[in-house]
Amino acid sequence: MSSNHLVVNSAIAQGLDVIGDRWSLLILRDAFMGRRRFEEFRRYTGASKATLTRRLSALIEQGLMVKRSTSPSSTRQEYCLSAKGGGLFPVSLLAWRWEHEWLGDVSNSLPNELIHRCCQLPIAPQAVCGECEQAFSLDEIRLSAVAVQSIQHIEEIKSLSGQRRVRSPHISEHADLRLAGISDLIGDRWTLLILISAFFGAKRYEAFAKQLNIASNILSSRLNLLVDNAVMQRHSYQESPPRDEYKLTAKGLSLFPIVIAMRQWAVEWEADANAVAGLVHSGCDALLSIKVKCGGCGEIVGRQDIEYVPPNDNEK
Repeated sequence: MSSNHLVVNSAIAQGLDVIGDRWSLLILRDAFMGRRRFEEFRRYTGASKATLTRRLSALIEQGLMVKRSTSPSSTRQEYCLSAKGGGLFPVSLLAWRWEHEWLGDVSNSLPNELIHRCCQLPIAPQAVCGECEQAFSLDEIRLSAVAVQSIQHIEEIKSLSGQRRVRSPHISEHADLRLAGISDLIGDRWTLLILISAFFGAKRYEAFAKQLNIASNILSSRLNLLVDNAVMQRHSYQESPPRDEYKLTAKGLSLFPIVIAMRQWAVEWEADANAVAGLVHSGCDALLSIKVKCGGCGEIVGRQDIEYVPPNDNEK
């Protein structure tokens, strides 16, 4: 069993199934911005009534949201984040920054600015190690020593290269996956798993196929999606027969803290932490636990610390 199979195993894959869906990510995005009503979600996600109903029901069933009456005497309902759903707050902040940096002003549903209430400055969210509170890069993250020493003793962990296939992704093979925002890019479990594998060394088609036990048509479509949107570059390393490598671009590497924060959430809320390999920040030799720091004052940011400046369409 390779160390990559510990970074991406079936427990993590099943955890990412919960949020590896475009519509679910958009609903969660809006919930973090304070939207609670069905029609608000419908307006800002663009989902149909049927799709939105299914996704909200799934998020409630999976424990990320709760449904409640707006008042004791009212029949109107609202949808609020649970503690489990709130655990995705660092992902939401980092995704907001990534979309503004790499995609520009592509969505009227996004806030123009996020204000940090503690310093009253616009926040530039920065992913940091929760232990030393320092920023980190991909080359500073490694598998924990305990996990490496235990590789030969944890065959009971069902890695994605095992005999049992993981569940099919929620998204249809015929769905429109053109990039309109970060949710269109990482709102798919397979794409997330491919990115995690790429962050930890996978480059060739065969490596992705072996590690993820993914159908060839799905793998090809997701790699093409990542190449088309400049997240990966395709390089030929053999002419006869033709063989390609897929390398992350700067745009792709910048997704690292977001995707790893999603992995961290899956480990904490969906997987058995004892059966999932930890990642270590080499800068302080502590297990990596991603937090978000304000770029203005340097303080760690919580959900209650953020004030959202309304988006361009002036919510009513």
